[in-house]
Amino acid sequence: MKIESNEGTGIVAFIFEGRLDAVSSDDAEADMMKTIAEEGRYLYDLTSLEYISSAGLRALLATTKQIQRNEGRFVMCAPNDNVRHILDISGFASIFPLVDTLEEGRRHLTD
Repeated sequence: MKIESNEGTGIVAFIFEGRLDAVSSDDAEADMMKTIAEEGRYLYDLTSLEYISSAGLRALLATTKQIQRNEGRFVMCAPNDNVRHILDISGFASIFPLVDTLEEGRRHLTD
């Protein structure tokens, strides 16, 4: 996972790649939590995420709850069909903002 901050828009992008599972989720969550304390608008870029497990979902849930506690905003963007299916059956797609493209995500955070 990479973290990119755009000073012009104030949006922090969490860019996921490969798998978010029991092996990678703890480190990803720790990195996101460090950033969340400092910023306010977050874009979860799921474009290159191939798979997410229950451990990965837990990491997303923990970080989104922290963002909400800090009165921040977030959106999950551009999941592939497999990841979208997991977000749908887990209920994440119905309780968290989820859009099909990165551009929609940026608009969601700047409106």
